Amino acid sequence: MHPGVWSYIDVSSSERIHRLYTPKWVSYALGDEALARMEHLLDHPPCGRMPSMLLYGDSNMGKTMLMEKFVRDHPDVHDGDGEVVSRRVLRLQMPAKPDDGRLYSQIIEGLGHQAPFARRGLDIEMLCLRLMHRSPPKVMIVDEVHHLLAGSVREQRQSLNQLKFLSNEFRMPIIALGTSEALYAMQTDAQIASRFEPFALPRWRESDAFRSFVVSYGRLLPLAKPSPFAEKDIVQKLMAYSGGLTGKVTKLLAQAAELAIRTKTESISMELLEEAAAAGTFKLTARTQAESAQS
Repeated sequence: MHPGVWSYIDVSSSERIHRLYTPKWVSYALGDEALARMEHLLDHPPCGRMPSMLLYGDSNMGKTMLMEKFVRDHPDVHDGDGEVVSRRVLRLQMPAKPDDGRLYSQIIEGLGHQAPFARRGLDIEMLCLRLMHRSPPKVMIVDEVHHLLAGSVREQRQSLNQLKFLSNEFRMPIIALGTSEALYAMQTDAQIASRFEPFALPRWRESDAFRSFVVSYGRLLPLAKPSPFAEKDIVQKLMAYSGGLTGKVTKLLAQAAELAIRTKTESISMELLEEAAAAGTFKLTARTQAESAQS
């Protein structure tokens, strides 16, 4: 067990179960490489053509977790009055439908301001640019960039041109996150494709790296007894149930750990893992509610 988890062993079962589902960062080789590339972009000196990055992979592969880890590691610097004096990372989400006004509104919100509702597109753009010049970020992260595909080809290209304009205007790298469809969206424009170096997060395969990830995550679960996370049968079962998706792996382990706490076995066995997989989130919740009512 990780040393930082020992303090949770003696708390109530409900507190331990709550701990199971709180986000947890586990270092792994490909994730560390992605973070290292983000660091490189953050430290890149300003130039006329700033490099950028597209982090892509299937939904539930941990892209958002990587982004949140990077944002946590690079908080804004504030003065005594709480004003931002140095903005390291600006984080926003691509609008559900490509639109310049919505994109600039997202940026304004990301800068900590209320975007005006009754303004023309040009007014919102000028306000956004003034705010960014006041406190320019070192790097901008755009999540859910595959939303570009919800628009027409013209709208997609227009939004991509806006990203290119912002990168040029502020000498700022952009880190885009999205599903594999995001790669197709970026490749519709040759200039955009040449700027955004793709970085893939493929699904896990049964390997030493996957086993190491499972063991590391298991050490963060507040269970009083050790679990056989490194055993081949457990690893194969996790792979079969999760399809190699990071989010499903961690969810299954958390659900199995909840059953281990409620059944007072304090260890994840093959049987508990299978029960958690068969129950699913909603059935598991219904079961625990029924047990609480009976107790």
